[in-house]
Parts: sequence; structure tokens; C-alpha cells
Amino acid sequence: MAPVRETNSTTPPATEEAQLPLLVPQNIALGEYIFLRIAQANPKLKSVFEIPGDFNLNLLEYGYSPLVTHQGIKLINTCNELNGAYAADGYSKAIDGLSVFISTYGVGELSAINGIAHAFSEYGAVLHIVGTPSLRQHEESKSKIVNIHHLVPNHNSLCPPDHDVYKKMVDGVSCIQESLDGNIINNVAKIDKVLRTIIQERRPGYLFIPCDVPDLLTPSSVLYESPFSSLSQYQGTAFAQNALNEVTDSILSLLYQSHNPSLLADCLVTRFGAQKELDNLVAKLPDSVKLFSTNFGRNIDETRSNFVGVYMGAGSSDIMVKELFEHSDFLLLLGYYDTEMNNGGYSRDFSKAANTVIIHPDYIQINNSTHHIKQFNGDKLYSMSELLQNLTDKLEASQITATRSTTYQFVPQETPIPSKTDNFYCPQSKINAFFTKHLQPNDYFIVDTMSFSFGVTDIKFPPNVHLLSGWNYGSIGYAVPGTFGATMAINDLGSNQRIILVQGDGGAQMTAQEFSSFIRYQHILHNLPKVFLLNNDGYTIERKIKGPTRSYNDINGLWKWSKLLSVFGGIEGESHDAYKIHNVKEFDEHFGSGKLGDSSRLQFYEIIAGKFDVPARVDRMMSSK
Repeated sequence: MAPVRETNSTTPPATEEAQLPLLVPQNIALGEYIFLRIAQANPKLKSVFEIPGDFNLNLLEYGYSPLVTHQGIKLINTCNELNGAYAADGYSKAIDGLSVFISTYGVGELSAINGIAHAFSEYGAVLHIVGTPSLRQHEESKSKIVNIHHLVPNHNSLCPPDHDVYKKMVDGVSCIQESLDGNIINNVAKIDKVLRTIIQERRPGYLFIPCDVPDLLTPSSVLYESPFSSLSQYQGTAFAQNALNEVTDSILSLLYQSHNPSLLADCLVTRFGAQKELDNLVAKLPDSVKLFSTNFGRNIDETRSNFVGVYMGAGSSDIMVKELFEHSDFLLLLGYYDTEMNNGGYSRDFSKAANTVIIHPDYIQINNSTHHIKQFNGDKLYSMSELLQNLTDKLEASQITATRSTTYQFVPQETPIPSKTDNFYCPQSKINAFFTKHLQPNDYFIVDTMSFSFGVTDIKFPPNVHLLSGWNYGSIGYAVPGTFGATMAINDLGSNQRIILVQGDGGAQMTAQEFSSFIRYQHILHNLPKVFLLNNDGYTIERKIKGPTRSYNDINGLWKWSKLLSVFGGIEGESHDAYKIHNVKEFDEHFGSGKLGDSSRLQFYEIIAGKFDVPARVDRMMSSK
């Protein structure tokens, strides 16, 4: 049966693109409208993460409406709100678009705020919906003391509590916040504003929804008469196109006159959805343009003949990579995220270049001149994708006068040096070498903040590996629920992309309960991750900083990690396979072929690592301070 909707004599015909499934009443509940608008804002989204609470139950009920489920949308519980926010961030990164997490008033939203801060720091397009007290309760609170549950009382017991106290806490970790009320026209506008801003900024935003508002009737006509658009008011205008062409010409002019140019690609290209455009630009450049990536980025094909290595100042792949980058006469930095963990502790040096262009999603800096992409009203003239595509379209490779100045490429050490400790644990150099040899094109590679993360620079990536990390915000434990979210996204996309997680034991103890979600939802997950749990008995990177034998760097090292999934209800051999690898010999026996097991079951490898063993790069960084 073809999609239909209730009409009257004044109802305009629906376009094929905007048609809705099933019989759509002229008025639908606002709760249904919100889910349907989210589906328009990101048609790829099929999973909405949530934790129920009495202030969001009305909204969650509309997640089961036939209008919503017909879109393929399903509600996914996480074990707590922190993990839910982390999962939504991982989902956003893997699906390359909007994700959603729904929590409840006070206890829920505050539990999630650390994960939302992570998403803000790491550019995750997460919509956080918070169910709040009803409009009636809010109105009553203006005239009398109403101490409802989940609300902290006023410090002066004779004064009413502030029912909006929690809203004031999120301004610095979100790009937009709106509260819905009884005005339907305003609500519809607020919803679009929040969705559009989150997508444009690739950062989290908030919708605060009183618990009785989802029941308000809303005209469904908005959905098909005004289909959602994430474009700014400027995109596609002559003004924006002229500004885009002008800055593109300026950049290309500097490239054409350079004798020793270098291009560096960073994570904000990928996190703003411009990976395809980056690939097209790089493919069109001659090999006289040296290519570099960053610690956070790793988004350039490292098998290309002109790829040199990872640049981050003193933390670069090696001294040759550092020197070749810093002695270029033209630097083109794409999507650069200038933060301590990505620039070698601010040791990066662009001073020797005659011309430097830094392209950020909000601005373009050409030497000492700044071109503002984001205007005073917050809207952007054009996107990162549009800029990179324009550079590619207008690039005339024959006008690049530079000739190839080097054939140097950083090559990691593939064979670890044997040690007497190999009988007692598996050194991180061994694990690094394994991934250099056995990562595959298109792998989704997730690494938590941990000692191992400092050695990822020394792993050679094959083409199209996607690196997911949270190393700027650095909240350990992110990667377990982040991987759950990414796994949901990859499965929603129907992809067989291999998913690999490297996780430390200290961080895992913070969020380990989310491993149970892989068991709970195994019936809808055809593609499950391979988990490398590095058991080094505590906070090893902190041991290198201070207090190597202090108890504050210890954890309960007696967890039976390889049994954990069974404790969570899994059946080994059906839902998962679990192994404990004690030393180098066992590592070679198990992983010698490079195969990582069946993706239809979660593969869990507990690797016994050295309590004080870290990547050699960590020791070099510590000794240089």
C-alpha cells in the first residue's frame, strides 16, 4: 500500500521525497513529531539511546508509535546515563551524523553531563533530550515552595528551589539549549533550531521537555510541507559562494608558488563529515606535495608514496618527520585541532614556513589574516565539505611548481626486541607490531585513553582505517560504551566493517557494565567487536607520571575479565568467545595468523601486560621534559 495521509481541500500534495509512511493524522503528538523530525535530520539514524525516568516516560512511549517504528527507529537502553552519553557520541562518530540520548530530570542529566562534555570536547553531534517536571509543576514553583523529587532544595529552606537549576550547568558543554513549553509553533521552531545547530557545530545540544508536553497535538503538515534542512541561511547564496571562491583562490595561489609544500590533515575533517572530499583532494595532488596526518586524525591514506608520517611537534613519528614538516615553505592544515594531546604539548612549530593556512570549521587563517566562516549570528557561510570540494574542483595540478624533495616515509619497527620479561607478560611493543601488520583496510579502530594510546602513532594504518578516540578530553572508560554506540551505528548501516577496541583495565572498570549491552542486544547485532583488554593491574600511565608503586595507582587486579561476559548472561561459544593471553608465546600462538575470530560473536582477548610497561614513546616524552 502506498503511503497516505489524511487531507482536506487545502492540503498541498506531498512530494515523493517528503512522504511519510502509514496513515498520518493531521495532528500528531509532539512526542511523535520529535522522533519523526529526528529521522528527517538524520535518515541513517535507527537507534535512540535512553534511560527511563518518570519525567521522560511520556516521550519514550512515543518511541513505540507505529509512525516512529515504521522509520526503523528503536529505543536502546544503556546501563547508566554516563554510558548512554558516551554511546551516543560513538554512534554519532560512526554514523557520521546526529545521534540522540534521552535522560531524566536531575539524577539522569547530571550523570550524563561528563559524557556530554566529552562529546563537546571531541566534536560529537549528540542531541541530549531531558525530561523535566510538568508545565503545571513549573508554574506552581513560581508562587510557592515545591520540593519535588530529583530536585535539590534551595540552600535557604524558606525560599523555593530553582526548578531550572540543572539547565544552568550545561551552557559550557553544549552548543545550544532550548526548553519546550505549551506553544506548539514555538516548539516546532525550537526543535529545528536545536537540530540544525548540533549538525552544523558537530557538538551536543539540549532539548528540555516537560513531561506533559509530548502529549500536545502538533500539525503533521510541518513534516512534509517544510522538510528539515541543516543548511545555514548563507549556504548556497551568492554571497557565500563568492567568499568561498575568494578564499579558495588565495589558498591555491600560495600552493602554486610554493617550492616545498606540505599538507596536514586532522580529525576535524572527519568529524565534520568531509572525509570523502579530503580523499578526493589528496588524490588530485601531485607527489611533490608531502602528506602528513596528526595523532588525532590518521585520515590520509598512509600507503601513498608522498605520505611522510604523523606530525605533532616533539611527539611526531620521528625526527625526520618533524624536520620535513617544519622546514616546508607552505603548510596547509586541514581540520586542525590545536590541543595539547594533538600538538605535542604545544611543541608544534609553523614558524619556518613562508606561508601557513589553517582551515578550521569556524575560520580560515591565512598567515595573519582570518576569514570567518562562522558569522556573528552563529551560522556558517559554507561547510568543511564545500570548502574541500571547491579546492579540489579549482585545483590545477599542473600549476604546482614544486618538485618532489624527499622520498622519506616513517616505517615503524615491526619486530619487537625479545626480552626476559616475555615469559611473564606481553609488552605493548608486541601489540603495536601486531596491529601494524594485521590491521585491515576499513577497520574501525577504537582506543581508550591509556598508556597504549601514546604508541598508536607508531602503528602504520592501511587505507580507510577509522580511528575513534577521546584523547583530548581524556575520560578513561569512554571507549567501552563508545564502542557499543559505534557498533550499533555500524550495524544500523548494514556494514561488515571490522570493529576493534583496545581498552585498559583501569578505564574498563569504570564502565564495564556496558559490555552486558552487547549480550542484551546480540539478536540485532550481526557484527560484533574484537576487544583487546590490556590487563596491566592499574593506572600505568599515571605510574609513569608519579607514584609508580603508590596505592592510588592500583585497582582491584583480581577481576576475571575473560569470564565477565558469561557473568552478564552470555554463553561462551554462542554470544562470545573469550581468551586470556599470558605472555608473548601465547600471543604468538593465538594471533600468529592475524585472524581475529568470527564477527558474529564478540571476541574478547584479555592480554596480560606489564605493570610498568609503556610504549617507548612515553619514556622518550618523559625524558625530554
